[in-house]
Amino acid sequence: MSERILRMGARGSMLSRMQSATVVQMLETANPGLKVETVIVKTTGDQVTDKPLYEFGGKGLFTKELEQALIRGEIDFAVHSFKDVPTTQPLVDTSGLCFGAVPAREDVRDVLVCAKAKSLAELPAGAKVGTGSLRRQCQILAAHPELKVEMIRGNVDTRVKKMKSGEYDAVILAFAGLKRSGLFEDACMTVIEIDEMLPSAGQGALCLQCRLDDQSTIDLLQAVNDPATSACVEAEREVIALLNGDCHSPIAVLATIEEGLMIVKAGVGRKGGLPPVIRVMASAPLEEALSAAQSVHQQLIMAGVERMLM
Repeated sequence: MSERILRMGARGSMLSRMQSATVVQMLETANPGLKVETVIVKTTGDQVTDKPLYEFGGKGLFTKELEQALIRGEIDFAVHSFKDVPTTQPLVDTSGLCFGAVPAREDVRDVLVCAKAKSLAELPAGAKVGTGSLRRQCQILAAHPELKVEMIRGNVDTRVKKMKSGEYDAVILAFAGLKRSGLFEDACMTVIEIDEMLPSAGQGALCLQCRLDDQSTIDLLQAVNDPATSACVEAEREVIALLNGDCHSPIAVLATIEEGLMIVKAGVGRKGGLPPVIRVMASAPLEEALSAAQSVHQQLIMAGVERMLM
């Protein structure tokens, strides 16, 4: 193919820069002759670092300016952490945008960052655990009501430093972010298994977003699309959409493919990140993947989660 240049929009955080560099390498390898240029876009989410995001519009604050740059034609595609892309109540009219590709997923699990313990159960009563997620908060308090959960903001490296400085006894972070940024340390970090801590929809996955009418860019992005990851994230986001979840909704959901089945697990806490946590699971043939998400939704409604999320 003749040489083609794509402008990729990305956030300026260390994690975004590192995962964006991986996307550049993937795209240029998959499309000989392609050159990807990185355009750093400052997002509101990166600038508001002293208050919980849900007070200002949720994780969509990490995608808003990137989506606006796409719409204005200043970039050809944007790379997002999929868990930051709003499912409901978007901050931008995205009707002219689409998900051009979803690369293969990284590890979906969370990690306990702590110099004093290897599990939440080992932490003493009153220990201060930092997280910016209501989804994590409700699961922690449901299993360990003796712990003190406090909101924490900042990039991945900043949050690790806050634990090491003693500001928090422990913090919870996504394994994918720690791995992509090269910050995972065996000495003070322990992976939390799915049965203990369900992840958020899209966790560990990246999203390459572009304009719906830009077919040539879509074709280039599709070279790095992973159909299994795309299908799983779609099922996870379907659960959020059916529940009309927003930035105040502590909803955990994970979809996996096993032996031709789409398996969806979900956990929902009370609004504000409080226990109890209602957990359900459903499966369906892969060709009817979204019916598993719909079954999960029906079980959650029967369990009364609508009242919990009000």
